[in-house]
Amino acid sequence: MSKVNISEQALDQQVAQLPLEVLPQRDLWTGVERAITRYEQKATLNTSNHKIIPLAWAASFLVVVLLTWGVVSPPKEHISSPLTLASIMESNFEQNKMLILTSYDQAQNKVLPIAMQKQFNELSSARAAINRALEQDPTNNDLLNLLKWTHRQELALMQQVYSPQWQTI
Repeated sequence: MSKVNISEQALDQQVAQLPLEVLPQRDLWTGVERAITRYEQKATLNTSNHKIIPLAWAASFLVVVLLTWGVVSPPKEHISSPLTLASIMESNFEQNKMLILTSYDQAQNKVLPIAMQKQFNELSSARAAINRALEQDPTNNDLLNLLKWTHRQELALMQQVYSPQWQTI
């Protein structure tokens, strides 16, 4: 290869002689147009697939959740409301009270001291107040526990009062 020393002016002159546009030997627009339409068709196919896949996942997840909920949740007829629980507790208390009164035959004949009558009245009024509060807030566990406690106290007091006392000499 031979070295050609070209001056800057000669180089500028050769650049000025070059044409301003270079035209291709054949028409390229048809190839560009085909490439654009293929890309647009591919993009629309991918876009529709991208929309369907998340919807399919969401639908399958929803089906799994609904099936699980249907299998795991207890049947509605077996669920008892807290108000029903309070009434069951109250009827159970009344049965136990009657059992104590009938088991100690003297219960009908025995006159209670004033202090005992006062305690029975306080427990009875407390029980009635708790039942009224449970009508307002039937899901309150504290009230249910308090009702159970008053039942126990009243039954214990009845057993204490009506149980036979041994005579002391």
